[in-house]
Amino acid sequence: MRVIKNEIFMSQTKWIKDHAQKENIMFTSHLGDLVDRVNETYEWKNADQAMKTLDKAKLPYGFLAGNHDVLDSNQYDNERDLQKEPFRQYFSADRMKSIPGFGGSSANGFNSYYLFDGAGKKYIALFLDWRSSEESLKWAQGVIDKHPTYPVMLFTHQLLNISGDKKEAVMTDHGQYLWDKLIKKNDQIFLTVNGHHHGYAHKIMKNDKGQDVVMMVVDYQSAFHGGNGLMRTLEFDMAKNRIHAKSFSPWVLSMPESQRTIFDEENLVDDFNDFTVSMDFEERFSGFQPVIQADKEIPNVKGTQAHWRFENRSASEGQPVVGNGTPVVRDLTHQGNDLYRKDEGAAAPEDLVWYKGNAQNPQSRSGIRFFGDKTLEKGAYLQTSDTAPLNKHTFENGYTVEAIVKLGPDFQSDKHSWMGILGRLGTGKDVGKLEGDADAPLATMSVSSLREIQWAAFPVNYDSEQTNWSWEMDDSWHHIAIVNDRVTTTMYIDGVEVLRNPDTKVYGLATANKPWMVGASQYANKLDGVFNGWISEIRLVDHALDKKDFLK
Repeated sequence: MRVIKNEIFMSQTKWIKDHAQKENIMFTSHLGDLVDRVNETYEWKNADQAMKTLDKAKLPYGFLAGNHDVLDSNQYDNERDLQKEPFRQYFSADRMKSIPGFGGSSANGFNSYYLFDGAGKKYIALFLDWRSSEESLKWAQGVIDKHPTYPVMLFTHQLLNISGDKKEAVMTDHGQYLWDKLIKKNDQIFLTVNGHHHGYAHKIMKNDKGQDVVMMVVDYQSAFHGGNGLMRTLEFDMAKNRIHAKSFSPWVLSMPESQRTIFDEENLVDDFNDFTVSMDFEERFSGFQPVIQADKEIPNVKGTQAHWRFENRSASEGQPVVGNGTPVVRDLTHQGNDLYRKDEGAAAPEDLVWYKGNAQNPQSRSGIRFFGDKTLEKGAYLQTSDTAPLNKHTFENGYTVEAIVKLGPDFQSDKHSWMGILGRLGTGKDVGKLEGDADAPLATMSVSSLREIQWAAFPVNYDSEQTNWSWEMDDSWHHIAIVNDRVTTTMYIDGVEVLRNPDTKVYGLATANKPWMVGASQYANKLDGVFNGWISEIRLVDHALDKKDFLK
């Protein structure tokens, strides 16, 4: 015997309460149509009872009015007789205020927003009700303007519809109004979810800044038993840079097998209900939220041309460094010298991973772990784009090149000699410098067979490469600095000047307008050795720095 009444709605909010901690549920959204018949008091009481499950558990959630929740669905929200609307009796602004994270509501009580945390970021959940007026959109704009660094998820009842063949999401007239007036001009809005139209579909649109806005319509009410308890979760996987949508029914999951019919589905597994959308969250939010939150920690040295810190606070220890065509390490100068992953041979994701260091040891550092050698059967490293401004820079007023590195403990001279830390693609031959070894790279910071650090570079004013050498490096973290003051080129290890510096008076770094590589070296324009060890930070400055200004 099947007893339904309010049990289906209750099964959904109970599942959320029971699984909030295990499933790491940060926020819950109701997309409207809390009731089917606006004048039926018992339906409002049922909805109130179901949502009180979340209130009692003190879980953050939000809601909005659908066309079934208002007395006249043809009216905009500034045209209603507010005293007569049942929505305001059962789902009032006072109720909203008791919900964790409540940020505010519009004067009419039909629009609201909430603040919540997820994976170290703060988000806004913005709720716009059925037929939001321009007055309400101005209120919404004020919410966004008040929180200029917060990513925004917009929930409303109608925005997208579904095509006749049930395969595509299409814009509605009201959705176009919301898009034109609010969504496309606010880069912070990266996700919209709506209901109303029976079915499900999703699409991605580009806003005014050319950034993705993921948009979904999901409404199961026309299915068996008004949706049979189907609901959707969105998992934000910051490590894998994706949003995973899953659709399932807590009602069916709690139902004994013997009571189920052929219409009772636990999970919807088709591509419209169980799917993944790629999103590089750091990249997507970079227009309004700095990629590195601790900007005060970044040394502000005038003339810095590129500065890379090899850290990802959202990644876990040992997680592969994957960019999928997007930058994996940002240039902190914001001049376009970001680094991208490059794979050679049979390189696997785990050949380049994030390293968190040891928080208990102040000498330990975060960085990227490179697992390379000279066999080149496989290797992963980083490189600037073909159009990075750094590629053309000749540093004719002097330079300072710094790197903080740690060699791998399994160093073997036959496998790891001349592995590169930093280098500039191109050879002496490419720029007409034929003295010495014309096939040598234009610039390289690499490791010799004796674990010495070598800096070899073709200056602008000299026809052969000039070389600096350190002593043998141990397995500790070391700061390496190469300083050229237009007369001398001096290497420092941990602030101490080495003995083997060239006497030649040289300046600048010759360029063939090709990329810089990190974690690898090249010879005769072919990959020569991929680094085995850790790299934490690299900086290039267009003049000679005093030791007091070195990276710490």
